[in-house]
Amino acid sequence: MRYYDTASISRWPRRRFLASGAAALVAGPARVHAGACRTIYVGGHTRHASIIVDRRDFDPVRSIGASAFLTKDSLEFGWGDADFYRAKGEDPLLGLKALLWPTAAVMHVYGFNGSPAANFPKTEIVALRLTEDGYGRLLAFLRASFARDADGKAIPLGPGLYGLSRFYEGTGTYSLFNTCNTWAARALAAGGFPIDPDDVGTVDQFMEQVRGKTEAGCRPVG
Repeated sequence: MRYYDTASISRWPRRRFLASGAAALVAGPARVHAGACRTIYVGGHTRHASIIVDRRDFDPVRSIGASAFLTKDSLEFGWGDADFYRAKGEDPLLGLKALLWPTAAVMHVYGFNGSPAANFPKTEIVALRLTEDGYGRLLAFLRASFARDADGKAIPLGPGLYGLSRFYEGTGTYSLFNTCNTWAARALAAGGFPIDPDDVGTVDQFMEQVRGKTEAGCRPVG
């Protein structure tokens, strides 16, 4: 997967951009499982990060109206600039526009079977564990990242980048200070993982904050 390369940009002065509706709860809480914590995965692609969860915990029919994903075990979520993301990162002018001007956002969903490592052999995959409550909050954050129509339904935009994948209209705006990697950091922060989204702009900055911290978010509050 290709995305605009911001790796040459060092840590910028940052300010937080909160996506509209990011705290909303859609389609109910996660399923209750035995055990203190739940495992998720993050993917460090060439230029952007993604979040991977068990498909059974994110009901694709109730959450985004997509029954096709019911045949898959896992769902990968990405968020990014509407024009550049859908163009597969091939147009440098679109990439520059995405960084210099706040632009509309999209969500990308990919359903797959098998392990994340097997599906993304060229991607760094890190397993993270969250408390049950934290896992539920992360799922709520993912649901709230989809824009909704007047009937509360996710808004499909067409086929995704690979395999069984789809684009949907997203919430919030993409900018230099609110990148796809910032979004992934905010998703983890919503789930109680100790990460500062204000320090994340590039995928390298994101991965630096998650490597070797599998159990960091597996700490009950209170």
